Amino acid sequence: MANPIDTLQQFIDEAEHIAFFGGAGVSTESGLLDYRSDNGAYTKLERQKLDPRRVMSKRYLLNSPEKFFNQTNNKKKRIKSEPNAAHLYLAELESKPKDVRIITQNVDRLHQTAGSKLVVELHGNNRHFHCMECGREYKPKEIQRDELNIPRCPIDNGIIRADVVLFGENIKPEILERAKELIASSDLLIIAGTSLTVNPAKNLIHYFKGKRVVVINKTPLKIDFPIDLVIEDAVGETFKQLSI
Repeated sequence: MANPIDTLQQFIDEAEHIAFFGGAGVSTESGLLDYRSDNGAYTKLERQKLDPRRVMSKRYLLNSPEKFFNQTNNKKKRIKSEPNAAHLYLAELESKPKDVRIITQNVDRLHQTAGSKLVVELHGNNRHFHCMECGREYKPKEIQRDELNIPRCPIDNGIIRADVVLFGENIKPEILERAKELIASSDLLIIAGTSLTVNPAKNLIHYFKGKRVVVINKTPLKIDFPIDLVIEDAVGETFKQLSI
């Protein structure tokens, strides 16, 4: 039986267009928590008898901004994260050059930090902010907070929020179409670090019509189309063993 790493290396070497579909597990080795594991953000909220779909929703943000910003976002210790081996490998592979298309469910922009040029962020990112009233854009260091710790626009006192997709919001149609296009035109699909439980992101992989599908995940996934290679390991640890 062939070594799984050797097989993955062969698939990457032979592929002309690689689509990398990544979830929270891609960034856990950078020190960021995922969502649905024992220590994940959703699990922690559920232990507090809070419904993640409610307290991480746009409606909750609008109706209870003081609770939204104090109970869900700012009570989390800010972690200085850096790209891990997976981010760095994909960026280096693209620079060789190799046609690498990244479709990510993450909002941390670690792929861009590593140097990747083609990144589709399905759920936006938490590095860019805007006022919900006037649309003015803000950098993190520019944000001012009121006495309730709510980020406010100094022009119109509107709430400033991150450019992320919350529960109750839809992924922008142009983002979905771009992701579909990139996946459909690839000949290798690597699904990594995702539970594939969130719509509509989980359905995007079904647009793949190419040659080979690889899954890299610590736990098994239920996917209803053929998979050519499964590696049950951390994503970064897997990519550490590959060569360019």
